[in-house]
Amino acid sequence: MRKLFLLFLSVLAVLAPLKVSAATIDFSGYYCDPKQDLGDGTFYMTCHIVATSTQDINKVSGDLILKNVTLESIKTHDDWTSNNGLSTRVEFSARSGHSGTFTIADLVFTGDLSDEECEASFMPDTSVYEKPQDFVCMIVDDVYYGENGTVVSEEEYYEQCCNYTCTIIDDKYYFDSNGNSVTYEEFKEDCSNTEIVVNPEEPIDNPQTGINYGYIILPIGIVSIIAITKIAKKNTKIYKI
Repeated sequence: MRKLFLLFLSVLAVLAPLKVSAATIDFSGYYCDPKQDLGDGTFYMTCHIVATSTQDINKVSGDLILKNVTLESIKTHDDWTSNNGLSTRVEFSARSGHSGTFTIADLVFTGDLSDEECEASFMPDTSVYEKPQDFVCMIVDDVYYGENGTVVSEEEYYEQCCNYTCTIIDDKYYFDSNGNSVTYEEFKEDCSNTEIVVNPEEPIDNPQTGINYGYIILPIGIVSIIAITKIAKKNTKIYKI
């Protein structure tokens, strides 16, 4: 009976959900530069979306609260991309995860100097931010990721992830009997006595789906971690000009 009880506890320990601490993402670093007089009765002003995160994030969204100003342009930093154009609803995504303190984008607004009250505020979403996926041996948006999850060339991708041997790809890549990318002359010498494969329909390990059995071995009970952000009301700064 005692052994059965201990076995039961062991199973519970494996299957019990993992307790993880939520990420803390702070946007209180959002700030605006002084207005710049354009000399024609109007001005422009640049505001900066700055975040501080305890975990890697690659998605940020929120709303702009504007009064007597117009959003003219958005300039993103690093690998961040603006996904929603010049809308008051802003959405940004990045290919890699970002943590610590970092600038996501600079927003340029214009307005009339005669207006006594102007506002350009950023209200971030209080939603869930997913931890960025590690792209290992995958092709995502025509970008090739190698065995370490880093961006590589098409040739390096085939070499690292497809295990091609004595194979010709598109008449420009030649892989010897060890799976290395070589010159045509080296290829002919090494594979002269081996059956040659030309443009195989289904690469080994099916790299298009990112499944590489040499790298994906997951123990039972491990679940993907979702970082839940809690953004306090103080994170929203009101800029009345």
